[in-house]
Amino acid sequence: MTIINSSGASVTSNKRKKLKPRDQPDGDSVQKKPKLKMLHNNKKSSPAGQGRTMQKKNKPKSPNHNLNQSVTVKKRHSSKNMGDLMDGAKKTKKKPLTDETVDEASVSTLPSVSGWDIAIANARSTPLVNQSWEDAVSKARGFPDGTNESKTAHEEEAPKENKEKQRKKVEIPFKQKVSKMAGDKLKGKKEDNIQKKGLKRKSSDSKTGDGAKKAKVDLKEMTKKERKKQRQMSRNNFELIQKMKKIWEDLRRHKLDKEKKEKLCGELFEMVKGHCKELIFAHDSTRIIQTLYKLGSPQIRNSIYDEIKDHILEICKAKYGSNFIKKIFKYGTKAQKNQVLKSFHGKVRKTIRHTVASSVLEYAYNEYANAQQRSALMEEFYGPSFALFKTHEIRTIEQVLNSDPNKRDVILRNMKEALAPLTDKTVVKHTIVHRAFMEFFSHTEAKMRSEMIEAVRESLVEMLHTRDGARVAMYCLWYGTAKDRKVIIKSLKTPIVKICKEEYGHLVLMALFDCVDDTKLVQKAVLQEILTNLHDIAFDKYGIKVLMYLLTPRNTLHFHPDVIRILKKGDSNITSKKEKDVRQRELLDCVSESMLKFLVSHTKELVMVNSTLLLILAILTHAKGDATEAMRAISQIAAEPFVSGSLENYHIVEHTAGHLTLKRLILNDADRMKDPNNTVLFSEVLCDTVPEGSLKSWAACNRGCFILLSMLELNHPSVTEQIKSELEPIKKSLTKMNFKGAQILLNKL
Repeated sequence: MTIINSSGASVTSNKRKKLKPRDQPDGDSVQKKPKLKMLHNNKKSSPAGQGRTMQKKNKPKSPNHNLNQSVTVKKRHSSKNMGDLMDGAKKTKKKPLTDETVDEASVSTLPSVSGWDIAIANARSTPLVNQSWEDAVSKARGFPDGTNESKTAHEEEAPKENKEKQRKKVEIPFKQKVSKMAGDKLKGKKEDNIQKKGLKRKSSDSKTGDGAKKAKVDLKEMTKKERKKQRQMSRNNFELIQKMKKIWEDLRRHKLDKEKKEKLCGELFEMVKGHCKELIFAHDSTRIIQTLYKLGSPQIRNSIYDEIKDHILEICKAKYGSNFIKKIFKYGTKAQKNQVLKSFHGKVRKTIRHTVASSVLEYAYNEYANAQQRSALMEEFYGPSFALFKTHEIRTIEQVLNSDPNKRDVILRNMKEALAPLTDKTVVKHTIVHRAFMEFFSHTEAKMRSEMIEAVRESLVEMLHTRDGARVAMYCLWYGTAKDRKVIIKSLKTPIVKICKEEYGHLVLMALFDCVDDTKLVQKAVLQEILTNLHDIAFDKYGIKVLMYLLTPRNTLHFHPDVIRILKKGDSNITSKKEKDVRQRELLDCVSESMLKFLVSHTKELVMVNSTLLLILAILTHAKGDATEAMRAISQIAAEPFVSGSLENYHIVEHTAGHLTLKRLILNDADRMKDPNNTVLFSEVLCDTVPEGSLKSWAACNRGCFILLSMLELNHPSVTEQIKSELEPIKKSLTKMNFKGAQILLNKL
């Protein structure tokens, strides 16, 4: 029942008593208090309370237990809200009741289960922010008979502030309770679904769940070898490969009879037959096929080749399959090798950029291709027409350019486009790439050359180990700018010792000494590394040439004329501004002192080796500084006691290389005597260092006699006088000696 007081506020009551008609006056105010008390106490006998007690008494749970429970909860919440509202009505001021009445049946009866569901659905669908408690309850339960659905005048005139306060007090708890009821219902459904799914999962996993858990545990407990085997078992042809491995273990033994070997090859071929293309890509099975191709009969080799001949390029790109193509070049027939090389035609530029396939192409080009086949592969860098139309002629780049001069620019432009992607360090190390770069630099124009130098300057370290690659590095040094040279020199700093020892790499350093004007940079980046490792470089056949070039550049006594002719090509470059003599003198000043110290500290090693003989002579002749200490160090070795024919103490006078060292140094004094700046002679130092009587012992061997003869032919007064004075007493002994040196020395005396 809805009660509207004089202020316009409405109060809802649960009193179940039939009210008087409208025309009858209301009772006095004394009767209102017990009515409110009855309304307040009516919570105990409310249907919600009865439903709660009945729910407790119902021991057997019906299938609709969850639904009945939710209905009871909803009734309980509604009763609680009604009671709270009545408590609030007690606190308000008592006013006479209005003449609005409601039917007792409409108040006393509660909505059914379906009615509550509809009420909750309506409450959810309608935004509660814009509704008051009375509107929500009236919409959920319906309006009493005889009332109008439209708002009363009192409600319309009510201030907005009171409505907002009521909404804050009433709407939020109602919204929370409704959402909680809905959430509890959804939560119950969720738990039921989880229980059902859990039962299904448990029933489905009862067969395989334990096995799966056990498999995971076993995988963790497996050793590395067992896990590897588990992975291999998942591959195709696993059982076949295992059988093949057993035969392969016996077949690859070195001590195996020829008949047994043929028998095992036949058995293994029967397993491999028809599966070569599949097995050739795996790391283990490809080894088996390689062994079979190596040891098998020609018929077996032909059969294996026929299976894979249409997939050669694909196999070349495989990490493990590429090794089988190399076996074809090593053990295959000439026709098979030629066919493999032809498979690269038209695809050289693409294949050379592949990390794996490029090594196969390099192996074929460098080891097995003849001149005509190499020319056919190289022509593809000249342009698309050369890749499509092949000839049987051997044509170099010079012949191609001279045959059609109008196409010169087109060919060089195509070469530039083809070589630009090949500056990567993994690809630029191949010989065929070096050849292409060398041909390009030899015939291109200055502008295109400078652009290519800028692209390749940081990768030159990978090209120095071949003849063509070293020539490319020399072109870059000759025609590069000062900035290009600086970048190249810095890239050579770390492997400088290795470059000095290379057959072609040491030529690059010679070209560097010839053209780079910044000698300070050369000293810090190159010479400092060389002088730190002088011992390793001096005893290497190519490294010693680098040291000799620093001491006496382009000397025909030490360098071949062809090498000098190649180095002269860089003399016409426009980048170098400094005079050639000035540059060489600055480099010599940097290394002279260190080389003299090295000669003093390693005299014994240097004088006893044939290859370092000329280095000693060059250091004493061309190094700037006082060479007296170095000469004295060599003379002290010669001053050691000499016993002719002694194998334990092999004296420098009788040593194959040692006696030549002494002889060359003595003969070099003739040139030093002509130079007024050289005041120190090796012959004088030797005579002063050698103890008295030692020169007599030298005459006891043939080589010693020739050393003394060289000193006499020098015609130096002090040296000649000392030798004659010491040899005068042994003239009679010299006549009894049969070797040639003694006879010549006797005649000279």
